Amino acid sequence: MGAWFSSIFSFNAYYPLNKQRAIQNCPIVAWHQRDLLSAAAEIAALDRMVARIAATEKRTANMASSSQASSTNLYDSDSEGENQLYPVVISSDSDSDCPTLSRHEEEAMYKRERDAAFRGRFTVGDPDGYESLKQNILSHCSQTPTCSVPDFLGKREIGHWKRRARSTPKAEQAAYVNKFFPNCRKIVNKTVSKTFCCQYVRDGDQLVCASQDEMIRFFRKNQGRSDRCDRYVMDREIMVKVCSWSILDVAIARDASALAYGTWKDAVFYGRLTDQAYDESNSFEWSQLDIPDIEHNMAVFSVRFSHDSSEVLCGSSDYRIHIFDIATEKRVVSIEQAHGDDVNSVCYGDNDHLIYSGGDDGIVKVWDRRAWREGDTLQPVGEFGGHRDGVTFVDARGDDRYLLSNSKDQTIKVWDLRKFSDRNTIKDTVDCVKGQKWDYRWMPAPPGMCKPIEGDTSVVTLRGHSVLHTLIRAKWSPERTGRRYVYTGCARGEVVVYDFLKDEVCQRLKGHMAVVRDCDWHPEENEIATSSWDGNTAVWRFDERKCYGGNDDEMSCDESYKPILPKKKFKPRRKMCYRTLPTRTMNWDSDSEMD
Repeated sequence: MGAWFSSIFSFNAYYPLNKQRAIQNCPIVAWHQRDLLSAAAEIAALDRMVARIAATEKRTANMASSSQASSTNLYDSDSEGENQLYPVVISSDSDSDCPTLSRHEEEAMYKRERDAAFRGRFTVGDPDGYESLKQNILSHCSQTPTCSVPDFLGKREIGHWKRRARSTPKAEQAAYVNKFFPNCRKIVNKTVSKTFCCQYVRDGDQLVCASQDEMIRFFRKNQGRSDRCDRYVMDREIMVKVCSWSILDVAIARDASALAYGTWKDAVFYGRLTDQAYDESNSFEWSQLDIPDIEHNMAVFSVRFSHDSSEVLCGSSDYRIHIFDIATEKRVVSIEQAHGDDVNSVCYGDNDHLIYSGGDDGIVKVWDRRAWREGDTLQPVGEFGGHRDGVTFVDARGDDRYLLSNSKDQTIKVWDLRKFSDRNTIKDTVDCVKGQKWDYRWMPAPPGMCKPIEGDTSVVTLRGHSVLHTLIRAKWSPERTGRRYVYTGCARGEVVVYDFLKDEVCQRLKGHMAVVRDCDWHPEENEIATSSWDGNTAVWRFDERKCYGGNDDEMSCDESYKPILPKKKFKPRRKMCYRTLPTRTMNWDSDSEMD
């Protein structure tokens, strides 16, 4: 096969082509470049098919011997539909029996490969833990509503729900909330630079976003006109003090009294959001919380406020975790060598005692401040291993039991805080991450990322989104949804939403033209805010017309479903003159008078 293929190239390279000339009564055929590429693709397809069949036989033998993990999605099995994945027709015209594919079959093969790469899959690592997670979700959210919306409203008014007169069970409320899922985009702001962060503050009354143009923008809902009350309008802009390349992360205190951000600088910048600061943008004062410089070019990738807004937690590229006291503006805690590489994400648990962190070493760590003693080396109380590449973001579910992590290995893993990984799994994870030879900032993800690491203790692994170019974030849905969903940004310019009750990707919010780095779910409404590298900050809401195949273009209607149509310019019509001429009466008797 290889000799036959190389002979084609050598023949075309060293012999002049002449269709009229014949060698040994065999006419020389002019090979077209497209034919050569098609032949190469067919050979590669045959090699992949042979390798896939061999891998399938090996996997089948291993599964027969031992089965450690189960999958909740039939599509998770890579061996499913092997014969249908590559429709190959074997041709016997040549000695090597090179496979031939028609144009339609090539397009079908490409589509199947693309769908296989980006389809949503739920791989269960702990069946008992996953079933417990589902039962916890069902206790806070019914899978489907028990009645229609009019009947639901009627039962609520007459106090139908037992033992809760005029009060609806939260599980039933969440089921109706999830029925109206966001599906239509409205653009809030457009910039010429990349937008990195967005989040809701003040219980969703305001939306904050940070861009590469050194500006932090605050938006609020318009309260002037009733027909446009859902539209976000600019409240104010704050220029940051230092921004070397971009604002990497922004944190707002729970009471919206303070603001902090991190960038490529060995410091965290902090400021008070007072009424006076809102009146005059130029008078905003920043305080610089310095980090002792170990690296001359370090970055603060993640910033978080404590629950009482008295401390600022941050993770940086110097492999450390820092905690600053706001009152004294000094660092009170520094965890040396918290990770073996950059600390990309940090967050608090349900209280300020628990701290979660994830880094480029692929490890997720849990820290308990109650176990720290002065003078002792600070150590985590537990670690999770199982990712094949660095962790980009961690988020707590809010129940001090489950935690998720997004990773450069194109997966999201859900962890149970009661089941940490052993030392062998941690070592295998670190070795696997160190063996990666690709850079997610400008290279596509290599194959083999789906292979699990032995000893992985994750409850479930989610696949179906792309983590490239930047530290893309994934989060739990708010409590009003029953925390049924996990949603994440994607390098393909969309928001991917995973549903734990249906074990599938339930929604893909497409519309951005570049990577969606951050997204945030409104705490009180069915609304998702997104920030993208295309410079757009947008919100997604439910639009009933999209359910019926109507026009859901963002510029076709306003927030009240009123169509925006161009006004027709009518040309003034020339008025017709209908004025009648006076009629002259003829007197036929005048002849006699003239005579």
